Amino acid sequence: MIDPATVARVRAEVASGLDPTAMLALYADPARRLTLRERVRAALPLGVPDAELEALCAKLFGFGPLQPLLDDREVTDVLVNSPTQVFVERCGRLEQANVRFTDAADVSELAHRIAAGVGRELTIERPYVDARMRDGSRANAVIAPVGGPTLSIRKFTRVSLNLRGSAPSWEATSGLASQAADLLARVVVARCNVLVAGSTGAGKSTLLRSLAGEIPAHERLVVIEDTNELVLPHDHVVHLECVPGRDGAIGVADLVVNALRMRPDRIIVGEVRSPHEASALLEAISTGHDGALTTLHAGSALGALDRLELLLARSGDVAPQAIGRSVARAFDVVVHVARAVDRIRIVREIAAVEDAGPVVIWRAGETTIRELPSRLAGRLS
Repeated sequence: MIDPATVARVRAEVASGLDPTAMLALYADPARRLTLRERVRAALPLGVPDAELEALCAKLFGFGPLQPLLDDREVTDVLVNSPTQVFVERCGRLEQANVRFTDAADVSELAHRIAAGVGRELTIERPYVDARMRDGSRANAVIAPVGGPTLSIRKFTRVSLNLRGSAPSWEATSGLASQAADLLARVVVARCNVLVAGSTGAGKSTLLRSLAGEIPAHERLVVIEDTNELVLPHDHVVHLECVPGRDGAIGVADLVVNALRMRPDRIIVGEVRSPHEASALLEAISTGHDGALTTLHAGSALGALDRLELLLARSGDVAPQAIGRSVARAFDVVVHVARAVDRIRIVREIAAVEDAGPVVIWRAGETTIRELPSRLAGRLS
């Protein structure tokens, strides 16, 4: 075990001149990680084992004892309940990991570094933070007096699945019936506006990428996200990212407005969360920009439309009596994605949006599509 005095000396020598708020981002880059590793090795006595070297580098620049878990491709979530209780989700199942922090202060120090890495602070007045890191991973940190210190990290993975065909695809994993996959492909090509709904970790972004893969190659896509994570299988894509911060922050709603000036054939919004974002997206759709794709947290197709109406009501930008009509006119199809009992991601239902509300046209377990209601049938004809 490397003694604390040596750790302090190496920190002073190797980390000197590095922006503390950028260290996590530096360490996430494989090439830069290798460079930092060699600089640390040069500052250590000869003969230090590789395992101790890796642990020290992770402590100085990365996520400390969590680093091996975050480097494990099978791990999707890392959850720190206490210094001695760390859980991971691996291959869809939660299990306790064989790692631990030295003490609560060690967890708290990492929480503060995560917050600093995205330009935020953890304070007594604001003892929690939701951080979206540069690699697209999401971290939530909580400190006293609310609780903790605790950490919840969802790793970003660039999972790419086709809708149809052999594996990897939604059809091949039984996440979507063949006729349902064909219908969604037709919906995208016909420039219908599609809302993908589901809970956290259900696969909304993965399905959004799959749908975008059906967009004709000649169209120009403008993609708007908190952090660039929608790596789309398309040749003509422009990515716009939000800029966090208390002053001068640039959010999804601002970027939707700007996207309208960029000659988009389609606007894709990674996720709609706030009233202002919902209002801006519906405004963009109402100006004739068909073929929009976006996601929203909801437990069903009907729940997605209800939540969108609630967001619009909170925005105050749409007259109360016009909210329901505005939502019904904005989207043509709602797709609800979820995790099955065996943790496999599946499309649970597809609903066509009519003026009177959503009409379910396919549910998981069905092999054929029900009769299409008039509005969607007209769009696809």
